[in-house]
Amino acid sequence: FDYVYIDSTNNELQKNNKPVNHQAGVLAHTLNPYHSADVLFLIITCALSCSCSAGVVMMDKENVVWLLHSTPKFPNGDESNNFFPESGETKAQIFMCVTLKSTESAQIGKSMSKLFLHHLKDINAHIFKEHNPEKLKDSSKEQRKRPYHKDLSSAGSLMFVFPFAEGDLYFYIADTLESNLYIQTWRSNPEDTDITDENQNLYNIVEVKAGGSKWEYRSDHSKWCVSDSKAWMCIGDSNREPSQFERPGGALCINSKHVANVKLFWLPCFLGRINLQNSHCI
Repeated sequence: FDYVYIDSTNNELQKNNKPVNHQAGVLAHTLNPYHSADVLFLIITCALSCSCSAGVVMMDKENVVWLLHSTPKFPNGDESNNFFPESGETKAQIFMCVTLKSTESAQIGKSMSKLFLHHLKDINAHIFKEHNPEKLKDSSKEQRKRPYHKDLSSAGSLMFVFPFAEGDLYFYIADTLESNLYIQTWRSNPEDTDITDENQNLYNIVEVKAGGSKWEYRSDHSKWCVSDSKAWMCIGDSNREPSQFERPGGALCINSKHVANVKLFWLPCFLGRINLQNSHCI
């Protein structure tokens, strides 16, 4: 249950002295509004066997907290002392939390419908749906047109949302950001490297090292990528696997020089070192 994180108050990647499932830890603290009666919330989860990412949106009259993550069935029920599910214990996971103004809620709701379209049937919308029914429509029949991304502004960073139909999500991200990408997802062919239509290189990460630990892609359930320039980091909802190119998908990307200075080592088919743009409530 060890984890490392960075937030808006720290310039370095930190290892917390409490496990990720601790009720006094960073993740539990982030979920505090979820247990408040004054906060509207939307939870999107997926079945244990699926390979998608999911999210939690919490909103009051002024702010929206959007917590994207890769852990199936998170959060686990309504108890603050038992929020982390067993389904997140065996593989590495990723969380990204961003804070936005409530004026962005319409775009978030619309993006959620696209980003997690393929498992809207598993949605638990609770109070959020009662106040925002028009933002949870099934958009599967909408025709995708350029530009493929939507702009959002968090409390401290520029963000893009990529809601897509089908195909390799990371091709679209690389061409939109005009940057090569280093990509961490599960896949059956780890050595594959691709070049997009705009001549951007896509490198598959083989091994991640952080906080004194290391793990390979087979032990990682997260889906994320970083650009090799321009300080972009994205969390996606699908793997770079041909079987997943046939269903809708999407990603949330954040641009921040603050997080671009964090260093993480990995092996994307060769020895390398690159800046990691990772985020926790930036």
